[in-house]
Amino acid sequence: MSQIMSQIKHVVHLMLENRSFDNVLGWLYADTGNQPAVNLIDVQSPPQFNGLTSDLYNIDADGNKHFVSVAPPGNLTVPPFDPYEVFKHVQIQCYTPLQGGTVGTTPEMGGFYIDYASAFDSPDDIMMAYSPADLPVLNGLARNFSVCDKWYASVPSQTFCNRAFAAAGNSVGKHWLTGTTQGWVDNSFMVDFTLPTHWNVLSENGKGTSQDWMIYYSQLWWAHNYCLTRDLFKQNLGSSDFDQNFAPIQQFYTQAAAGTLPSYTFLEPDWGLMYWKLGINGSDYHPPGNVCPGETFVKQVYDALSQGPAWNETLFIITFDEHGGTYDHVPIAQKAAPPTNDPGQYGFGFDTFGVRVPAILISPWVPAGSVFRMPEGQTPFDHTSLIATVLSWMQIDRAQWNLGERVNQAPTFEQVLNLTSPRQDVPVVTAPVCPQPAPTIAQISDLHHLIMARSWRHLASKNK
Repeated sequence: MSQIMSQIKHVVHLMLENRSFDNVLGWLYADTGNQPAVNLIDVQSPPQFNGLTSDLYNIDADGNKHFVSVAPPGNLTVPPFDPYEVFKHVQIQCYTPLQGGTVGTTPEMGGFYIDYASAFDSPDDIMMAYSPADLPVLNGLARNFSVCDKWYASVPSQTFCNRAFAAAGNSVGKHWLTGTTQGWVDNSFMVDFTLPTHWNVLSENGKGTSQDWMIYYSQLWWAHNYCLTRDLFKQNLGSSDFDQNFAPIQQFYTQAAAGTLPSYTFLEPDWGLMYWKLGINGSDYHPPGNVCPGETFVKQVYDALSQGPAWNETLFIITFDEHGGTYDHVPIAQKAAPPTNDPGQYGFGFDTFGVRVPAILISPWVPAGSVFRMPEGQTPFDHTSLIATVLSWMQIDRAQWNLGERVNQAPTFEQVLNLTSPRQDVPVVTAPVCPQPAPTIAQISDLHHLIMARSWRHLASKNK
């Protein structure tokens, strides 16, 4: 761990939902010809940013090219339908050649248009990406601090399994009805993840109090008093011993204002589907919802941290769990370390990463206008890099991790905090004005279906 990272006393991680890097940050440096102020770790001259250019395209079924475009100004529901995100559709999106033809073995990212067009009648929407003007919070933070332009989801599929990798370095779970235990790829409301999380590793190594780590939630799961993270990992986090480590998001804001946050904080957004809120936006950015509430939420978290007394000792990390079917042009990363030797669902060996997603590091110790990535040929950043960095920073002996090879081989990112003293400027970001009342959506997302199904499952369990 770097000497500068030792100046950090509070790490805060917010994981959002289902947006590719290109979809929300692709045009970040379009005004400079995709040239940031500086590259970190993978140093290049002149500095480079792997953003969008107008000559990128996908093809349709007839071989016609459909180029990327900027989403219409003020349209904050792009794409207007929830794209496919299950494993078999991600294979189409990532492994369809740009010249057309059948799905191959080389990732060329040529199938997003065809895949979206198979279900929706406005397929050019999938080639649209938000401008920095329409997402000023995410883009403002990325440009004022540091963004990774090669951070990958851990699995080429959905939310639950990627969140499992971000928690445990694997997606091994047990099916509630069949008893099948394996590494899962697609979402299932019947699966509970069974292997220990990095929060368990912390607790087992003397870092288990509410001063060590906390998970703050924006809402509880319907039908029982668990938030999403605790529900997915209830076998290892469900004990009453961990009650002290979970609290409502309002407590996070109170502690941030007082400078009393724990060493390590994990935040959950509002998922937007509970009880009477059917079809109403959450703050998680999940398509096809309006992204405005997400922008407002991220700004609120950033403001709470940057205006609090512990700002000079804080690292705020924003990631997205998976791309959610939205377009990205950088090929899916290969040669991932399988966390176990056993093949998972569909025979998948967990030997590739998922699609590229946003990751932003925000701290007064981070240089403005910087972009970071691992050098070509080295293991890239993915969600397990967060685990490896946090456990190292909290001085947990690597021999005690026991979270599998993906975590063992994950690169850490403390090098990005490379300033010799904390910055004196506190950049201001302004969220777009959201429609009132909260915007409704015509189609509920896959995540909403899973929330509903898991809630009914818990209710059924109670009534047995």
